[in-house]
Amino acid sequence: MIARVALPIPRAAPFDYEVPLGLSVAVGDRVRVPFGPRHLWGIVVGIVPEPTFPGRLLPIEATSGPFLPPATVSLIEEVSRRSFVPSGLALARLVPLPSRARTREVELALPVEEARGAAAELARRAPAQARILAAVAAGTTEVGELRRLPGGDRAVAALLRKGILHPRRLPFSYREEGRAVALTSAQREAVETVRAGIGSGRKYLLFGPPGAGKTEVYLRAVAEGLARGKAGLLLVPEVSLLPQLWARAGRVLGSPPAPYFGELRPGERWESWHGAQEGRIRCVVGTRSAVFVPFPDLGVIALDEEGEPAYKQEEMAPYYHARAVAELRAGREGATVVLGAAAPSVETYFRAERGEIELLRLPRRVVGAEPTVRIVPRGDEVIGPALEEAVGRHLSCRGQILLFINRLGFYTGAACRCRAILRCPDCEIPLVFHLAERAFRCHACGRILRDPACPNCGETHFHLFGVGTERVEHEAKRLFPRAAVARLDADTVRDRDRILSSFAKGEIQILVGAQMVGKGLDFPGISLVGIVNADQLLSTPDFRAGERTYQLIAGAAGRAGRGDRPGEVIVQSDQPDYYAIRCAVRGDYAAFYGEEMRYREALRYPPFSRLVRMVAAGPSAEGKAGKVARELEGYGFEVLGPARLFPRRGIPRAQLLVRGKEDVVDALGHALPAPPPWLKVDPDPMWLG
Repeated sequence: MIARVALPIPRAAPFDYEVPLGLSVAVGDRVRVPFGPRHLWGIVVGIVPEPTFPGRLLPIEATSGPFLPPATVSLIEEVSRRSFVPSGLALARLVPLPSRARTREVELALPVEEARGAAAELARRAPAQARILAAVAAGTTEVGELRRLPGGDRAVAALLRKGILHPRRLPFSYREEGRAVALTSAQREAVETVRAGIGSGRKYLLFGPPGAGKTEVYLRAVAEGLARGKAGLLLVPEVSLLPQLWARAGRVLGSPPAPYFGELRPGERWESWHGAQEGRIRCVVGTRSAVFVPFPDLGVIALDEEGEPAYKQEEMAPYYHARAVAELRAGREGATVVLGAAAPSVETYFRAERGEIELLRLPRRVVGAEPTVRIVPRGDEVIGPALEEAVGRHLSCRGQILLFINRLGFYTGAACRCRAILRCPDCEIPLVFHLAERAFRCHACGRILRDPACPNCGETHFHLFGVGTERVEHEAKRLFPRAAVARLDADTVRDRDRILSSFAKGEIQILVGAQMVGKGLDFPGISLVGIVNADQLLSTPDFRAGERTYQLIAGAAGRAGRGDRPGEVIVQSDQPDYYAIRCAVRGDYAAFYGEEMRYREALRYPPFSRLVRMVAAGPSAEGKAGKVARELEGYGFEVLGPARLFPRRGIPRAQLLVRGKEDVVDALGHALPAPPPWLKVDPDPMWLG
């Protein structure tokens, strides 16, 4: 037998190896093979009777046995083909390696009052266990601290064995009070429709305003799948949205799902992956990479906020979109896909209109009431007079406030007296000043400059301008010194657990955030949302600028008024009549969609075409891109470019866009079966430029 083995090597197809007599090898097995002077581990992706390589084949040296289900191997191979990367590289990046999970924190597997009762019962016959249980009930979760108590080592192990404690499964401490939720008639109808489609491979778009109860529909659908012996997969675009979904899933499903996302420790990721593969874990909640978790009997895949760009992997190959993978997987495995959104992507809504996806509507909020929304001029102040007055008013009524701006840092730009903009020496993009570091930072390559000089005239004093989250936090603290103010963005992400927990408890009154707090979070204490600069995304050189502006405003506004207090939204904008802002303020997706579709049809942007982005990197990038463009034009492709891009880490770059019909990716696969190593090929890009 000949085994085709995918190795973690860039730009390489699977290699043929001989299967020695007496060695059992199958698709999905992990094997060790000789590769030049090295010995590498790879995945068997095929067993064939005849080799494709004409020379002498080397034998497989060893196998660790079954590693992946054949269905997962096939899925990742298809994803790698669609993103023009070798399957070995895709497998290496998408599949976690075996790793032992270390229990660093524990939590109660039963309510606190029951735990205290159990501690009282254990006090005589197992006093060490009673001490541990009482300590955990009082809030001590660190295993190291618990083991320092008398008899702690054995007591912790015993309580874990008994199931009274279990390893903390998310690096979050957020908890939600258990409460019964009565479904509205629209929710019940949506749940029944999805239930009827379980096992059919059908796709649904669950469309409703923020607060319409979409999450409850996902969870009831997953619960129905579990009751039928089918596993469930719940995806969110941002890690910051996981704690609430995890807690609510535990309430509806009876036990918390397993987590799976990039920030988890390797052992915890492997435990979730391997547990799902073996059938021990029946539900997983995670971000985009969780779409590959290998359940053998998947029933429901739900993607919350399906239009979010974070579902697309564009930083590193393979360049997949979780939504596309979910639909591909559902078609192969008979799973049901539920795409939820308050502001769906234009492409998804277009497909729903055409009947490719069944549209399910939730017409109105089920929590709180619709907030009052008004646009005010942005002006020169970070927090203008109208927003400042509203913040003070809501603080006096003990409401919580969310201030949203989609830029990081303190000042977002710096200009010299000679009018030059301070840019990264390697990437040429404007540097951002971060007050906490007292330095300028490049948000492309991460380079930090503490005392930069103007490259034109050598001046070291600059006019600083622009507003980021750090500056909004600073202004909020200056204007409201008695309020507890916190910031949640990419710079404070390591402290996310404490910030979200404190905000949920009402200990934080003003939360300043970037994109990660603009959608999905559900805190009933938020009575005011202030959108500091609604115009920010409109200057982005991207055809989706209007769509992203609508989604961010509508999503951020939807955080207000989810509790007993009336909600209010203040939108600071100097372009109140721009259709994306005007429609977002009214919450009128239909009007926005109509105007956006007219614009896209006139310029032949998706969904009226399909785009493939190509980026050439390295010396003579524009020349190389131009050569690729001429070759593709010779095949009949429509090519836009090449266009020079800002360098990345000092490496020149140039971009091409290939525009075509639905089959353009397959056609490119024939024209470019093996793209050169300096060319990135990204189908259906979410960002241009």
